[in-house]
Amino acid sequence: MGRAERILRLLADLATLARGGVVALVLLRVGEGPEALAGVVHLLLLGWTLDVLDGWLARASRRPSPLAAWDYPLDAGLAWAGLAYLVGAGLVPEGFAWSWAVGSLVLLLRYPKKSLSMLLQVPATFAPFYYAQKLAPEAFWEALIWAFLMLLLDGRRFLGVVLEFMEDAGLLASARRESRP
Repeated sequence: MGRAERILRLLADLATLARGGVVALVLLRVGEGPEALAGVVHLLLLGWTLDVLDGWLARASRRPSPLAAWDYPLDAGLAWAGLAYLVGAGLVPEGFAWSWAVGSLVLLLRYPKKSLSMLLQVPATFAPFYYAQKLAPEAFWEALIWAFLMLLLDGRRFLGVVLEFMEDAGLLASARRESRP
């Protein structure tokens, strides 16, 4: 492996480590009120930006980086940290959040599939942005513009994630079988 590939892998790992720091920063906002929502949305956008950057760098290096195994756990960490903030801010009822988290854990212990984990974290991922629509509209619009730009810049990768989900869930294989004559 050449020097450029080593540097790219190192930069990918630094982006991964930074994403772990963002998860910690979001968790430090737990207990702050709704007035902190815009800052939390900005932290989440930073975390997701680092996720995209990490992916670009890792793919450019053509080999998995040493911290590649932390990619998905940090994705989940961003989602659940955002939900924890919302609960601490009094925006999401504790009972609902605990029910969702425990129910998710039970389902994942029974059916340990990445696609199920991805599906269960969708509400946690999007909830901060949903609440920002009313409580921090400027941050909401920034997030919407960010999502649009990411789709323009890396839409093929997003489609790849959706296909990975469908394949892991068994949806893609059944669709292929049904489309055959």
